[in-house]
Amino acid sequence: MTVPGPVLVVSNHGEIVGGGEVSLLGLLKGLDRARWHPTVVVPEEGAVAAACRALDLPTRVVPLPTLRRPRPAILRSLGALRRLARETGARLLHANGSRAMAYAGLAGRLERRPVIWHLRILEPDPRLDWLLVRLATRVVATSEAVRGRLARWPAAHRQCVVVPNGLDLQAFVPLKDADAVRESLGLPAGARVIGTVGRLVPFKGHRHLLEAFARLRAREPDVHLVVVGDGPERAALERQARELGVAPAVRFTGHREDVPDLLAALDVFVLPSLAEHFGRVLLEAMAMERPVVATAAGGVPEVVEAGVTGLLVPPANAAALADAVLTLLADPAHGRALGRAGRRRVEARFDLRHHAAAVEAVYAAVLEEHP
Repeated sequence: MTVPGPVLVVSNHGEIVGGGEVSLLGLLKGLDRARWHPTVVVPEEGAVAAACRALDLPTRVVPLPTLRRPRPAILRSLGALRRLARETGARLLHANGSRAMAYAGLAGRLERRPVIWHLRILEPDPRLDWLLVRLATRVVATSEAVRGRLARWPAAHRQCVVVPNGLDLQAFVPLKDADAVRESLGLPAGARVIGTVGRLVPFKGHRHLLEAFARLRAREPDVHLVVVGDGPERAALERQARELGVAPAVRFTGHREDVPDLLAALDVFVLPSLAEHFGRVLLEAMAMERPVVATAAGGVPEVVEAGVTGLLVPPANAAALADAVLTLLADPAHGRALGRAGRRRVEARFDLRHHAAAVEAVYAAVLEEHP
């Protein structure tokens, strides 16, 4: 039996900029502390560090300067990581993201410690991928779609382990009555409500959702849309809603911490992404027993079972998106059945305990190979 021990976990970001940081924090919460002793490295103070300390995890700040141009700060940070690996007695390093992997990979190679690259992004990085696949002892990808990023390197692709993200189901308990949430959003009593959650960035496809919503409103005037999240596209999306004449029926909530409650207020959850690495928010919607309409983009079909937990449509197709949502609004019983099936699927395949156990199995396998 491999003796577990200290792990140095390196985060790409100090702030929570997307699902990658949320998923990392979930993993850190789920790891068996009797077996594994993580020390977390963040590039700056912020929400990630605060959350790690709230989990009673040792957390250290080591800047991770951009690698685009050589400068002394890169060597200083690399040296700091090497010292930290020695001080903590880390038996392996776990890098969450590409920049983190560049530093952790080099530090691990120099200190003769194995390094795991947690790969969460579909799009390749032509400047770094060739190096990272050589530095990584093992790659963990969040979906088969993400694993496809390694197709140019057959050996790395073969050894890559797909471990889907996990969800802490204790934080997502379906509510029987969401009237108070709807009232707080200023939604009319009896309105049918669809919604989405995510950063307001182009690849999330919100403009196609607004086009679909305008089509829906033309056929079903009592439907309202809730858009949860913030980002650089917000002003453009609000302007588009006005131009389409649907602004009075759209609620842009900005960033919210009460996502489970907001999901509970929806009749249908919609994810209109043009590309999706995994789609963590789909797990959240399914856990809240919401029927899902999503685009069959990237890793989404690995999460949503078409026709069983939701409906899938082509990306960038507002007409198909509107038709799928209308199908579920017209048959609430079918929607409820999809929602219940979604909850069962998350419980069976995407529970945080399963996710943490699968990552721990990768840790153990790597340490067996590199004692």
